[in-house]
Amino acid sequence: MKAREKLCEKGFSFEYSATFGQAVKGNAPLTELYAKSTLVDYSYKYFYGDGFGKDYQILNLDADTQASHQELYLTACLLTFYQQQRLYREQTGAFRPFNIEKPLWVFVGGSVTASLGTKDASDIVEILQFLARFVSSRSASIERIRRVLHEGLITASGRDLFAGRFAYLNTSRLTPQQIFEDTLTTLFNAPAGGQLYVENLKGATGEIALRLGAENEPFGVINVGDDAKLVKLCDEKGLATGERDFSDSLFHRINTLASPINLLIGSRKFTEGWSSWRVSTMGLMNVGKSEGAQIIQLFGRGVRLKGHDVSLKRSARASLPDGIDRPKHIAVLETLGIFGVHADYMAQFRDFLEEEGLPSNDERIQFLLPVIKNLGTQRLKTVRLKKTINGVTTEFGNAFRKLAPVPTLAPPDVSRPSEAKQLHENRLVLDWYPKIRSLGSKGLVGGDGEGAKHQAHLTPQQVAFLDIDRLYFELERFKAERSWYNLNITRAEIVALLHDTSWYVLLIPPGELVGDGFAKVQGWEEIALALLRKYTERYYTFKKRDWELPHLEYRDLEADDPNFLGVKETPNDGYYRILIDKSQEEIVAKLEELKASIERGEMKPWEFKGMKAVWFGKHLYQPLLYLDTNIVEISPAPLNKGERQFVEDLTAFRDANPRWTPKTGHSWTPENRPPRPMS
Repeated sequence: MKAREKLCEKGFSFEYSATFGQAVKGNAPLTELYAKSTLVDYSYKYFYGDGFGKDYQILNLDADTQASHQELYLTACLLTFYQQQRLYREQTGAFRPFNIEKPLWVFVGGSVTASLGTKDASDIVEILQFLARFVSSRSASIERIRRVLHEGLITASGRDLFAGRFAYLNTSRLTPQQIFEDTLTTLFNAPAGGQLYVENLKGATGEIALRLGAENEPFGVINVGDDAKLVKLCDEKGLATGERDFSDSLFHRINTLASPINLLIGSRKFTEGWSSWRVSTMGLMNVGKSEGAQIIQLFGRGVRLKGHDVSLKRSARASLPDGIDRPKHIAVLETLGIFGVHADYMAQFRDFLEEEGLPSNDERIQFLLPVIKNLGTQRLKTVRLKKTINGVTTEFGNAFRKLAPVPTLAPPDVSRPSEAKQLHENRLVLDWYPKIRSLGSKGLVGGDGEGAKHQAHLTPQQVAFLDIDRLYFELERFKAERSWYNLNITRAEIVALLHDTSWYVLLIPPGELVGDGFAKVQGWEEIALALLRKYTERYYTFKKRDWELPHLEYRDLEADDPNFLGVKETPNDGYYRILIDKSQEEIVAKLEELKASIERGEMKPWEFKGMKAVWFGKHLYQPLLYLDTNIVEISPAPLNKGERQFVEDLTAFRDANPRWTPKTGHSWTPENRPPRPMS
């Protein structure tokens, strides 16, 4: 930072980083500095959402299950990498236009220190001991391969962890024995097998070679700061060790075509600029709670993808020219497999994904089921904004933000009757009693909420102690989360709002407002923030409705109405979004049949595993979906049992009484039907 300030003393710097969010976390001065200077936020969730980089698949196991099935879990991880290797070897030519590199298996740690920590060392030794057992215990390894591919592993939640993960291997017609033999050749560079050797390379500082037998090419390299210490520890743990004079670096040759290395273990260099297109399976070692920036760096090493024509995109999202087809199973090589040596490492990784706004796994696939729209001859009337306002075309939901005067958050204007009623007379109520009860175990002062609740307000003396800058930035964040970019917020108006007690009622134990220590100030700030958020939402909603009211009109329901399923994402289309576990191939196949029927305009009966398509000719779209299972997740929400029964009964009644009208309950013929009343 000091160097940058000197360099930019009479100018400016343009910076790019994947880890700004983590670097400034918990650092108020840095947060304020970068909040004022950020031009573009293109964090990983946007990058991934636009189709860039590899997909990812997490082999996620709870601690209890992993403790009793560690060997099976690690075997599945090895097979995940072997599947990628074999597929690459068998279809290299087909993958060449997509710039797929030879797969590489890496184990990475969160530590960025040059020294070898105790936890790093124990994790590395555990990995090496597993590899040694795998190659030496032939019959046991073959049995575990069989169990992974044919039986799976049922977790505590009842889910098969390995379901759908080995589609290519399961269709290759290889026996578990043949797969074991091929791993010796493909992964370990030793067709005849042999004992695992851990060799310190004297000519390459910090590098340790892994090989089977004394004469086979090395299949792996460990890159650590203290190589002698690790080799000594391996020797103490019963692994075969030695030294070898070597003049060239195995690590630096990894990205060359001639490199025999399939496995890379290390930590520091993975977070200091090392780059490779080869990483396809990643094991996490010693991932700590405070290493968010390092975790992002590690993740970034694995998701790099050249893509077709160096587009950096997954083939499913890239624009392919005529004559170039997407090879079968290419997704296996465009997916980063991630697992942890211990379950708690995966928990830290899941936290990182959630902070980045990413799904924590891809064990479910998304299926889009189209619908048949049925607007009818007599259109349903709706209330909508005019399509043009003052000659400007409006967009659903965006007109106020784009066309209205920019409102500034302020106390209620009692001179305006509508504003006085909505924001002044109809006061906000903030009940702080439940909050006090939930924090009571942490030693905070508070009542139990019994009896009449005490009403109060923040006094000017309490407001004087509040951090207005923090409240301002929190409100700006609140505004940004809701895309209210046309709302202006000032520090002065925040202070004015807090001094004006006419717009809210605070229910709180009296003791919480007694200024008997600075510890209370934090609580007051939380109260102020909760009040300001509630008021900001009400204020913005009022201003929006107040502006829109003169511009509303009756309009016929149209096919691109945003309330139709999926129209917000794909105008003029409509669909259900169905999330299905990858192991449920039968459901996908059956849904494909239903989709084909819908696209042909056929309304055939369809029911499968607790799902049912309900056809009702008078509904705005068809079919309605009924769900009586937790195998899938449907959005928008499907019918429940009672709703399905109602629709089916209504359909049956209508079919039996085609001339019945809801206004009188009589059946009318076309000749004697009375005039339709005006509504």
